Amino acid sequence: MRARVVAALVTAVSLGCVTAGAPSSASSGGSRSQDVIAEAEIASRARDATNALQIIQALRPQMLRSRGMTSVSKGATADDMLPRVYVDEIAYGNLNSLSNLTASQIKEIRFVNSRDATTRWGTGHMGGVILVSTRK
Repeated sequence: MRARVVAALVTAVSLGCVTAGAPSSASSGGSRSQDVIAEAEIASRARDATNALQIIQALRPQMLRSRGMTSVSKGATADDMLPRVYVDEIAYGNLNSLSNLTASQIKEIRFVNSRDATTRWGTGHMGGVILVSTRK
């Protein structure tokens, strides 16, 4: 069992699925990642978009969409299929809570898919997570 886990991890790393903390292409100046909104992009929209919700709506609206019901989500509500919001790794609320975060506070916004969110924060993340990192 352990050998299979190690082999899967090695494969994921070699395919680029696991970056082990390496900077994303969006933050390193490469091509824009669909799962990350970096500080430079946030700053470029600060006049038009004054909070996190407006920034995401302008730059990556797909982050806000429902992931849809599946056979695994039996008994779940439509709200369960929406991403949850975390700020600096701490649960923060639903999508509406993003309007409480001003653009000047934000360093990065990242979408974490449901599988990775469940691994990181436990069950109940069928819609994934929008992880906001603030300036410290």
